[in-house]
Amino acid sequence: MSTSRQGRKRGVRAEVPITQEAIIDAAFRLIDERGGDAFSMRAVAADLGVFPATLYWHVGDRARLLGLVEASWASAVQIPEEIADWREWCHELARRYRARAHQHPNVARLVIVERARNIASLVLPDAVVGRLAELGLGDDLVHAYNSLVGAVQGFVVLELALIPDPEAASMLEAEAELRSLDPASFPNITRHFDALADRALSVRWTDGAKAPLDASFEFLIDLLLDGLDARLRASAPNKTPAKSAKTPAKKTAPAKKAAKTASA
Repeated sequence: MSTSRQGRKRGVRAEVPITQEAIIDAAFRLIDERGGDAFSMRAVAADLGVFPATLYWHVGDRARLLGLVEASWASAVQIPEEIADWREWCHELARRYRARAHQHPNVARLVIVERARNIASLVLPDAVVGRLAELGLGDDLVHAYNSLVGAVQGFVVLELALIPDPEAASMLEAEAELRSLDPASFPNITRHFDALADRALSVRWTDGAKAPLDASFEFLIDLLLDGLDARLRASAPNKTPAKSAKTPAKKTAPAKKAAKTASA
């Protein structure tokens, strides 16, 4: 049987050798250019000029391919190993993660919202767990991790949420509709509209990729890290342990020395 009948469509020659890397690149490019809704094994295979079965052979199913795309996307986020302070380390990693999302918003939306299957994508989570574990959080480690990662990813997804119709005319209509809100129905939004207009997550008409919410993101991360820092300080043990209430049976010199040693 010919090669074309085994893995390639008749009359169509693959433009690149079919390797795992080529499939990942094609899937990444498809999502990046056409969005997550366009991503399927059939669509990626069509772009490569092969049958879908070829993709299953090289990378597994759709979930595994998406996991490989996620790992490729996340590999560009550099872990700030040069930063010693835990707060600044967490803040800088969050900035780098968000910056990567803004570079490829369609890919970011999909890999954050849809659970992928690939352990290689755990490199960043492993680094975050390691840094938080150094703080001595105990059982709160998982809560600190979920709070930080959930806040960063949640903010990114909401900030980069798709505008149903990004055409200029539609955006102008959305703006006009929001500006004409009835104060009787929405007293608080209308009262503070100038501060919220196109800056609050629920009162926007511009795509977050074009109008990023930088100040709000910085505020969020500072708020989280301030809270974690305050909790660590509140739960830190007293550096000067309280002396034991033990009373020596006899007030001899050796007994006093022993008591002092025991209570130190």
